[in-house]
Amino acid sequence: MNSSGPDIHDIRAPYVIPQDLRMLIVVGVGVLLLLVLLWWGWRKLRARRPQLTLLQRTLQQLEATRVLMDAGDARAFAAAVSDVVRGYVELRFNVRATQRTTAEFLRDCLSQVGSALQAHERALGDFLKFCDLAKFARWSLDAQEMQGMLASARHFVETTAAPVPTQPVINPEVIDVPVR
Repeated sequence: MNSSGPDIHDIRAPYVIPQDLRMLIVVGVGVLLLLVLLWWGWRKLRARRPQLTLLQRTLQQLEATRVLMDAGDARAFAAAVSDVVRGYVELRFNVRATQRTTAEFLRDCLSQVGSALQAHERALGDFLKFCDLAKFARWSLDAQEMQGMLASARHFVETTAAPVPTQPVINPEVIDVPVR
């Protein structure tokens, strides 16, 4: 061992945090606490608000297209109404409708035997083809035709909103016949 000096050092003097730095830390913690409380309150308010059903959301989206109808923009109106109906069909019937042409959609989705959309195939097909004429062939629609298009979309959504009753599967009963 080396006996030249003590092996235990004395404690250092406390480090004094400047007053302005302490104030900055207190303000930072306060702001962070305030943000956490605001986030928590926002989540509570959002959870308390009733969630809209698919039917309610779709009808609201259709009503929002009235602005385009009132402006007389037939092409934008037809595109918006078509997008709302296609989005509804995707969510309601679990089929891909928004990224397909009308012909592809009608051929692939509506022609399936037993499809829930099969009962509405003609009305939906006519509606989408009419929308396509306004969007792509630049047909000019007057206010009455746009009103009819919106009413047709609302009618389709309202009539298909109720779940389609499933047909009960009839299983043939197995009759146990005693074997002799």
